[in-house]
Amino acid sequence: MPSEIDSAVFPHLDADLDRVRDVLGPVQFRGRPDLTALTDEGPDTSRRLVRPTLTLLSYYLLTDPEAPADDRAVRAAAAVELVHLGSLYHDDVIDHAYERRGRPSANAVWGSHMAVLGGDCVTVAGGRLLAGLGLREVLAGSIASEQMCAGMVIEAADQYVASRSEQAYLDAIDGKTAAVLSLACRVGAMQAGRSEDEEEALALFGRHFGLAYQLYDDILDLTSTTEEMGKPVNTDLPEGIYTLPVIRAAARDQNLARMLRRAITGEQAARARELVIASGAVDEARAMAEEFMDQALGQLAALPVDPRARHAMTAYARSVLDRRTHASTILPQPTRPSRSPGEGLPPQVAQWLRSWLVDTGLVVSAAEADYHRWTGAFRLPGQALAPADADREQTAFGMAVLALVWDDLFEDPQLRDPEAVTALRRGLVAMLRQDPEMHGAIPTAWASLWPRLREGRSTRWQERFLDGIEKWLEASEREAHHRINGYIPATADYLPLRMSTSGIETALAGMEVYQDRELPSKLRNHPVIRRLEELAFLVTFMENDLVGLDQDEADQIPYNLVRAVRHETGCTRREAIEQVQRQVAEYRAQLEALFRYVPALIRVLPGLSSRGKDYAEMYRNMTSVALRARESDRYTQTSASTAPDLERLRREIYYPAAEPASTTP
Repeated sequence: MPSEIDSAVFPHLDADLDRVRDVLGPVQFRGRPDLTALTDEGPDTSRRLVRPTLTLLSYYLLTDPEAPADDRAVRAAAAVELVHLGSLYHDDVIDHAYERRGRPSANAVWGSHMAVLGGDCVTVAGGRLLAGLGLREVLAGSIASEQMCAGMVIEAADQYVASRSEQAYLDAIDGKTAAVLSLACRVGAMQAGRSEDEEEALALFGRHFGLAYQLYDDILDLTSTTEEMGKPVNTDLPEGIYTLPVIRAAARDQNLARMLRRAITGEQAARARELVIASGAVDEARAMAEEFMDQALGQLAALPVDPRARHAMTAYARSVLDRRTHASTILPQPTRPSRSPGEGLPPQVAQWLRSWLVDTGLVVSAAEADYHRWTGAFRLPGQALAPADADREQTAFGMAVLALVWDDLFEDPQLRDPEAVTALRRGLVAMLRQDPEMHGAIPTAWASLWPRLREGRSTRWQERFLDGIEKWLEASEREAHHRINGYIPATADYLPLRMSTSGIETALAGMEVYQDRELPSKLRNHPVIRRLEELAFLVTFMENDLVGLDQDEADQIPYNLVRAVRHETGCTRREAIEQVQRQVAEYRAQLEALFRYVPALIRVLPGLSSRGKDYAEMYRNMTSVALRARESDRYTQTSASTAPDLERLRREIYYPAAEPASTTP
């Protein structure tokens, strides 16, 4: 039971709210239990069920406060909460919010497309419950939903409008917030079977209370801390959503008004917040909220009901206005051990890699064995990966370095002949297919790794691994041709092109070798896992584009997002960098939020429980590498690092003849 409710007045509220929770449940997707998590908040949600509580209190007020709620009232309460929950899915997409009460939001986990569809499912489920109650309830729900959408449209239309009127603000919050709180009270009253005047009085109570509720929420966004609210604060200003205190402060301060006419930085938002608070507009907004609250309570005062019940409902409404938690519900971020650069690789693995590079002929000197673009890519300030078996570590890191060698062979600016590019790709494919005529350093390196890579792996895994490499080599060939031709892709094409050259399948296979596990297809194919993989590689390669921009510009590398933005928009280099930096920050936030959800997802997917921790650890490793790749030594050339002769390696493997025949590996 909500702590603000007097249990002596409403003794069955706690049990009735449990009945509401039983009705809520997640939306079921026939034949796809793995998707149920999209609409399942789980048993440990911190949601306070304000709207269902108001529905039940309105019902109690007009019936017997000491009797349990009728089943219709319980379903009405659940219906209103579902309508509200559906709107939150959409709100989080619109607001780019990646947390909701300290938990990853649906759009952070599932992506915006799935979150919108999930929100639709939840909203329709609420409508279905209302339909089961009767035509009047459906009509009330439809009107409230229409008003809620209209309020959101009005707010969106006034985004970054520093001259936004107070009436426009009130119209927006009347729709987006007050309408649903009014609905909660109205449908609760409907189930009591009393007069329409009494229903209307409670609906007006809910509407005026809703206006006060949103005003206080907007005040808390400006005056509270993240720890108090359990969610980020001062989020409205950067999003261009100007609430009543901001509207009044901007009307008095032209400098503030000018600042708010366009998107602002976090530093500017903090300064704007200070100006708003100093203006006294927050106190004025609080006074207006109290006026709305007085109007709400006036509606209750006119009802012929038990005075104790009226007083208890009044006390509850007042307690809800301050939604500070007074204790952080934000999940703690994992701390990272502080180490010196270059300590990410275990010493024995680093020594083995140097020896392996020399022994296979990939490098010809100790200086080349320490080449920053190859072995430096895995030297991070801290242990990014959990330790594994020594032999598997060597195999996985050896394959990773070989993949970087292949990548550099195609990206080398000295490779300018289109026929040579195709000959290189043919040679590498022939090597993969075990062509006995292939000789040289790269075939030697591959021959040393392939038996170790496939040891203990299924035939299906081996086929998938080799197919993935071939597709990657084809994409690398295409990128090299684009570089030679001077082609720069549109930003809309960047993601599919960059993902095709990312080697994602090869990297994941290396992780499977590292941890001696094969990821089941039901996990790899799950939309949340696909999204995690995509975000991890997006963050890695977009940050690679930023850190390596100077070199990419010099080498005319086509798949660099900064170059693509400049080419498409004509903006300055600095503007393109800032745009990509903003995108990377957003993707990193999504990735961090999403990763926290993965263990819970794996636990509920059928058939994975016995290996769930292993699979979660694999994705933890992948996410850790993605978030820390920019800290590696790959982008810092040292005096001891000498570039290998890439043309020597290519000459050994060129395959200018027709495509080799396919053979079973």
